Amino acid sequence: MWCEFMPYAQVAAELPVLAKYDCDLILHVERESFSDPDFAPLLRAAERAGVGVDAWLLLPYEEHLYVGQASIAYTRDLARQAADYFEEENLKVRAFVFDCEPSPLLGRELFAAVRARSPRQLVQALRAQLDPEGFQRDTAEINRLIAELRARGYAVDGAANRAFLDAQARRNVALEDALNAPVSGVAWDALSFITYRYRASQLTYVAMLNRYAALAQRLYGDRAALDVGLIGDYHDIPANEQRAALFGGGAAFYGYLRGMRNSFELQEAVGVVLGCGVRRINLYALDGAATSVAGTANWLKAARRARPLPPVARWTPVRSLQFGALGALTEKTFRWCTGGSETSHGNIEFREPAGGAGQRQP
Repeated sequence: MWCEFMPYAQVAAELPVLAKYDCDLILHVERESFSDPDFAPLLRAAERAGVGVDAWLLLPYEEHLYVGQASIAYTRDLARQAADYFEEENLKVRAFVFDCEPSPLLGRELFAAVRARSPRQLVQALRAQLDPEGFQRDTAEINRLIAELRARGYAVDGAANRAFLDAQARRNVALEDALNAPVSGVAWDALSFITYRYRASQLTYVAMLNRYAALAQRLYGDRAALDVGLIGDYHDIPANEQRAALFGGGAAFYGYLRGMRNSFELQEAVGVVLGCGVRRINLYALDGAATSVAGTANWLKAARRARPLPPVARWTPVRSLQFGALGALTEKTFRWCTGGSETSHGNIEFREPAGGAGQRQP
């Protein structure tokens, strides 16, 4: 389960229920974490409770927040600082998680184009980011950092938007370059795809999950994971006010923060992903679950109760065809309008990690 905003002392209070439902934690880790008096005690308490912890690295906004081409140096510094801290304090952390998304600075530019309903503005913003040589160089740099962390005994997982799967299925890596987020050519131990429901109906969400879980499993096999959510509500989290201001979205931004309110819908969603053969499922997020009326226990109980749904139970013909057509159209439109394709960037490479000390232990 992802945890992005909750203070560490509050997270510690949720450890018993996470342990009860055999749920591990993907925990936000920032530079301020190492001076937080509740951080190390939380990690020690998680080890005692049998809850595995992965360190989700998050940068300040001015350093681009997420892992990408613009933030490699910042990410390297934070990852090394975290690894040193864990080892000096003898803290058990299984893995690092790199959230590979456009930086909020680029995101704001793209969001402005969408809000202005200006395809031309959007295409210009994407085309301006394309740099095949720089993309290859930065991908190699991320791989070197991952090799360094794995040599120190940590697995390294990635997370990326589901839209990348539509491009990757068509052998086009250029979209990753346009969004400054290398994904397919990085040697991840596991790679999850952010597939949140947002404003979609439950039936539409089933079709969405069915498509992208199947694509993830086909392209990445046992390394594939899916991020499911939102669960609970995120309107009252102060950090989201900062993001709304940064993106300039106001009410439009907050409209995406109303999560699932029915735990049975989560059970069905998890069943769809399992039915597609994906066994790694990450729920977003503890922040919304813990503050919801249902509480963390009921959300996790629903997820654990889920069983793989057969094809007939997750097949929604019209919506499934719509997602397939939309995915194809999005990739082809990007290709036609920006020139980003195999011609400009070469053939896509799906890089797998070498065996070694970084492999996650049970």
